Amino acid sequence: MSKGFTLVEVLVAMAIFAIAVVLIFSIYFTSQKFYQKTETKAEILQNARVILERISRELRQTQSIVTVLPQVPDNPSSPPTSEIEFQDGHDPSPYAFLGSDYYYIRYYFSTTTGEMNREYKVYCFDDCLDCSVFFKWNDMQVIDGAPTTVHSCLLEDRVIGEFVSEIKFWGAGVINIFLKLKKLNEEIDFQTNVFGRNF
Repeated sequence: MSKGFTLVEVLVAMAIFAIAVVLIFSIYFTSQKFYQKTETKAEILQNARVILERISRELRQTQSIVTVLPQVPDNPSSPPTSEIEFQDGHDPSPYAFLGSDYYYIRYYFSTTTGEMNREYKVYCFDDCLDCSVFFKWNDMQVIDGAPTTVHSCLLEDRVIGEFVSEIKFWGAGVINIFLKLKKLNEEIDFQTNVFGRNF
């Protein structure tokens, strides 16, 4: 007489196998989700570190800040700015061959792409292609009887970070920077203070 599995034994074995498969896939998907979340946070932190370190380092060296910053972050009549421009305090400048005494840096972010950009520029009265004499950002001249202000000539515009959803600058003497980065469902806020050496 041959022996085999009863229907009950087969059903119990299949149920155990199904539970084991479900548990394995559940653990796999949970670990993948955790890995992706950790990777997203690491990417956000890396971008924040690069953005804040670069802005802070260059702000510490500046001689003057072009952007008028409010004193406090919560005044509705004078809200914090979402960009900042200041004179480059590093010497020599990467564009020293132009012969200017004044180079300027502007940090801003694009609300459409979430990228943080860094502009490097000079100010001129002449057309940018013909410009050979450079001035401070607020210099004026009387040309043909009319007061004329300088205009900026862009030397470079580079992306230095991404996933930015908000940035704010405020303060005097001590510049406060608030930065919010977001990727997928992860959102992290950062804040730092920059003590200027020269302003």
